[in-house]
Amino acid sequence: MRMTWKRLITSASLAAVLMYMGIADGGSAGARPLSEADFESATAQASVSAPAAAVSLETTGKKTGTGYSFDKGITRVSLPAGTQSVSIANTNGTIEIKQGNVKEMEVHMTVNVHQANSDEAKAVADKAGMKVSKGADLEIRTYSESYGNWRYPSLDLTVTLPQGIKAELQAETENGNLSLSKVSSTGRIELAAVNGNISASGIGNALKLHTVNGNVQVSEAKNRVEVTLTNGNVKAEQIAGALTLKATNGNLSVKDALAAVEAVTVAGNIHVKSRKVGGDWKVTTAVGDVELAWPGNAGVVVDAESAFEEIETDFPLTVKNHRASGKLGAGTYQIRAKSMAGLSLMKN
Repeated sequence: MRMTWKRLITSASLAAVLMYMGIADGGSAGARPLSEADFESATAQASVSAPAAAVSLETTGKKTGTGYSFDKGITRVSLPAGTQSVSIANTNGTIEIKQGNVKEMEVHMTVNVHQANSDEAKAVADKAGMKVSKGADLEIRTYSESYGNWRYPSLDLTVTLPQGIKAELQAETENGNLSLSKVSSTGRIELAAVNGNISASGIGNALKLHTVNGNVQVSEAKNRVEVTLTNGNVKAEQIAGALTLKATNGNLSVKDALAAVEAVTVAGNIHVKSRKVGGDWKVTTAVGDVELAWPGNAGVVVDAESAFEEIETDFPLTVKNHRASGKLGAGTYQIRAKSMAGLSLMKN
């Protein structure tokens, strides 16, 4: 069963701003924490709980600055040829995903218990683990129990995927960061965090990233990338496929996007600089500045508008009444920009 996505914010004022700016397109899909219903199988599936399937368990925790850390070992999960998707859900803690020279998927878990003595910390760690539900849609979910004044441990996962995996990949955290690196052979990838940062680099297939409160950094992506967030900044570099960035409160920074670019934020600055224009650019901010830079020999049609400030440019464009327009070269692609504040169109 695949991870489901729902709208996290619905705001009349936000919709009004988007409509005014001409960028409302139905909104961006958000992520929600997975519920028990998401893990109910419509068909009979085999389930195992870790650490029963793990190795190298640590019986005594390591003292940390705020508590104790327990190494729960590695759980190995087979991925049959018919596996269509892999979903990983973690409530409190990080998820790190990579691809390596392994025959099965390996999940290494560390349990961190804060503000507890050694005996209490061990008891808490003993009750934490993960549940694996196998089937065409393989699902991994962590579990733990509260302690003290309604505290919960954090469970950090390091997931190593085998080479050649074709299944789609979804991963979600409620409170924790997500990182993905050098994964080239999976199907579509979706990462979501409620409170946490997301980083992805060296990814071969289509990528969809969402966070409510956190920053997103993506680089060396060979396919299309879609990023949505509520509060946080986005930094995207070396994106070969179409790039879509949508934020409510946050700055958007793009370097070397080689295909189409759509960058939209309600409150924040947008900076796009690329050594090549390989698709249409659409850049809009309601409250913030826009800075665009592209090669002087690119063939584009420009239509840019600033509500209150004069437009800066070193291109041979017609600039009048806070608007810049014109055809450069063959005019193969369109560059459209709109800002309520400063707007700069410069040669890269």
